[in-house]
Amino acid sequence: MRPVLIASCLLLCIFFTATSLQAGGPLVVGGPKFGTDAQPFTWDPGKMPIQYRLDPGPMAVNPSNATVIDNAAGLQRVQNMFAVWQSVPTATISFSNAGPILSAGAYVTGADVATVPQFNDLVGSCKSGTQNPVMFDANGQIMSGLGLSASVIGFASGCALDSASGHLTGALILMNGKFQDGINTSPNFELTANEFDEAITHEIGHFLGLGHSQINVDLVQSQSSSCDVDKLAGLPLMFPVELCQARKDAGLPVLSPDDVSWISSLYPNPTFVSNYGTISGTIYFPDAVSQVQGVNVIARAVDDPRTPQDESRRIALSAVSGYLFTGNPGQSITASMPEPNENNTNGDPDGSRNPKLIGYYQVAVPPGTYTIEVEAVFPLFVGGSGVGPLSPPIAIPGSPEFWNKDESAFDFPLARDTITVSPGDKLTGIDIILNNPTPTFDQFEDSGALFGSPLNFMLAAVAEACA
Repeated sequence: MRPVLIASCLLLCIFFTATSLQAGGPLVVGGPKFGTDAQPFTWDPGKMPIQYRLDPGPMAVNPSNATVIDNAAGLQRVQNMFAVWQSVPTATISFSNAGPILSAGAYVTGADVATVPQFNDLVGSCKSGTQNPVMFDANGQIMSGLGLSASVIGFASGCALDSASGHLTGALILMNGKFQDGINTSPNFELTANEFDEAITHEIGHFLGLGHSQINVDLVQSQSSSCDVDKLAGLPLMFPVELCQARKDAGLPVLSPDDVSWISSLYPNPTFVSNYGTISGTIYFPDAVSQVQGVNVIARAVDDPRTPQDESRRIALSAVSGYLFTGNPGQSITASMPEPNENNTNGDPDGSRNPKLIGYYQVAVPPGTYTIEVEAVFPLFVGGSGVGPLSPPIAIPGSPEFWNKDESAFDFPLARDTITVSPGDKLTGIDIILNNPTPTFDQFEDSGALFGSPLNFMLAAVAEACA
């Protein structure tokens, strides 16, 4: 199977026009006047179950319009996908199938959702809070009509939220049945049932308010359809692209430790505190003062040499620095531009403006012993496939490195100390100072340290004139 983009957030950028996307944890974070400052938007735990309505048409048809996967089979598969998230023991989430999709504009209840006008009217009903539609694009024609790439397996979109309470109130899912039509020739590639279902389960993660995560990113370069099982075990289901064999086919749970940690952090139940501790800190530029937003931080379990598995690849949890801070604080330079949408004075409403959160991260981890490392977000993870609050992501100054007790801008990047976490622990101050042989404010702007004083330039000019 080739890697296929999961463009799950693509239309959320359209429907939540007032927000930018946060990821590497929560998808949308509250700002000073938008939800609760620095708190992720979630569905209201007090109003569970989340009700969704299902397309009554087939899940997939072939080019001759013959049914390949009928509605009953599709319904069962969708229920199983929702059950993956509902079964997380440390999270409070539940779902309910409220029945077929309700009529809206061009769409009449009982019909197959098959056209872009029908889809658009159902989006409207979702935005109004009437229903949360789950739709089968049985032959991929809706995806094509929306101008999306043939490589998009499906997407989830937030339709509505309550900016006062900080809760999500409407979402939808559209899945591309062309990947299940029984044909596997370019450009109509096929996924196995487990690969497809895991991709749509990823979309349900977005439906719940989860963003993308990056762990074991070296698998992107491997271009293999059969990945190392240890690395696959730690690869988040919420990774931006579909890679490798299905987790289920490799004998793994559908959700990775990172997925379970983040959904439990957003929707914790009373058992969460007895099953997790937290590690938090701040990422700094080499000046050890300026905070860095957009760096991927990974807590990896220390490998147990007594087992055949590599726990450091299997048990890994991540966050992006500054994930609670806005990705667009705004600026006044464009205030006088003629088009209203060009005025970025106030930036985006989502994300905190608290400067202490610019480089802050927090990771919830199961009890154990961990190392902490930092790396850049993969440069091609942008837009709807982004990781973290910045798109495009930044290239970190210096090289990836580990945390150690003697952090500085000049330490050995591979020097590492371990951190042991017990249930309920809140370990703070695990800060990392990025390495760079030339201390700068950031990689694009010189601090002035390299510039000679005006007097030096004058003396040099005089010396040259007298030579």
